[in-house]
Amino acid sequence: MNRSNNNQSRWEAIESILGTKLPNLPSDQHLELWKDTSWVEDYVKHMLEKSLPKRGMLKGVKDSEIFETHHFVIVKMNMANNANPIVKIRTDQVKVEGISGSNAQVVRLPCHIDTRYSRASYKDGILQIKMRKKKINKAYHEISIRYL
Repeated sequence: MNRSNNNQSRWEAIESILGTKLPNLPSDQHLELWKDTSWVEDYVKHMLEKSLPKRGMLKGVKDSEIFETHHFVIVKMNMANNANPIVKIRTDQVKVEGISGSNAQVVRLPCHIDTRYSRASYKDGILQIKMRKKKINKAYHEISIRYL
């Protein structure tokens, strides 16, 4: 109880310095709730997952991944060493042909890309396609209005 009175007197001292009434000092019961800090771990984990590049498996393509960074989308696909892949891209998807014993694979991209800045490389059975994300122009443009 002495500790509670000491905290209360400090609280009142802060109020007099600030010249305003502060919210009531939390009770010991409320302070007990703050001892469980598991929510902090969940929050930090969530924030780290948001800040790290996104990774995912591509549907229907075995041993493949898609990464998303701030400026690029990267698709990696494992293939047979004798594969002769042909890559076709558009702003929202990638089509890979020439996968031995398989039809063409179409990969939907998580965002729009600029096709002019896309590159593909193939080494040791791994096809990697690196595509620059399309920049979004956030500027407004005034347009004319036709009055009827």
